[in-house]
Amino acid sequence: MILFEENTAQETIEKNAENLKIAELNLLDFNKRMDKDYDLICRFTNGNPRFFLKQELRYPENTNTIASQINWLLTWNREKKDKAYFRIFFNDIQKDFEEINRYQSPYIEKNSLYYKLVEKFKKKYTDYAPLGFLNEDDESYIKKEIHEKFLQHLE
Repeated sequence: MILFEENTAQETIEKNAENLKIAELNLLDFNKRMDKDYDLICRFTNGNPRFFLKQELRYPENTNTIASQINWLLTWNREKKDKAYFRIFFNDIQKDFEEINRYQSPYIEKNSLYYKLVEKFKKKYTDYAPLGFLNEDDESYIKKEIHEKFLQHLE
């Protein structure tokens, strides 16, 4: 569910229908993949939507949540001019992967936390691509790259 701040003009909502659809698709996909039931609050700044996780408003910027990811995806959609955003996207996934990857050292024993991290990573990224603004070739490319760069290296 996407909630709007009080006094949000209907005209502003209508102007942002495409962005709201992208946010909704990606929120639904995330909730389904991760077995969550998150809602977003949408605030408009200069006519552009910015999303916050309703369940975690005590953290004003909601960093590293589905809300921050959706905000980033909308920036990607607005500014995509070349493939540079693909590199940024894969770098963000790499950050998630680093916690798992540190267990690849022969000096670190794989424990229950490792297996929990792997399970969560697989749920989040198996057959994943952002929804609502990429063409079919770009979606296929992202899924293939995630598999080759990350998923195939997991037990």
